[in-house]
Amino acid sequence: MSSKAWALTLAASLIALAPLAQAEVDGEALYRQHCARCHGDDGRAKTWRGYLFFAQNLSKARWQERESDEDILEAIRKGPRAMPAFADKLDAAEQQALVHYVRSLRQP
Repeated sequence: MSSKAWALTLAASLIALAPLAQAEVDGEALYRQHCARCHGDDGRAKTWRGYLFFAQNLSKARWQERESDEDILEAIRKGPRAMPAFADKLDAAEQQALVHYVRSLRQP
């Protein structure tokens, strides 16, 4: 195989793998970076910032049942009350990964 053909094959492989790399968004890491300061590592909002800004307890089963994924996504995008908006800071895959991680915080 010529070096030109090899380079084209490599480029095509990398392009084909790009969507897979984007799909592997770490929701937990994003949560820890952007949300845990107020909502806490466990989602219970038992942090001084959580108390100060009346952060939602994300682990409550009742809240989890009442809020749809779309509601959570909307809150991430627009930022209710004192919460910052993340529509311009996180792409759609990152926002969805956060919704998925928030769902994992549910406690019985």
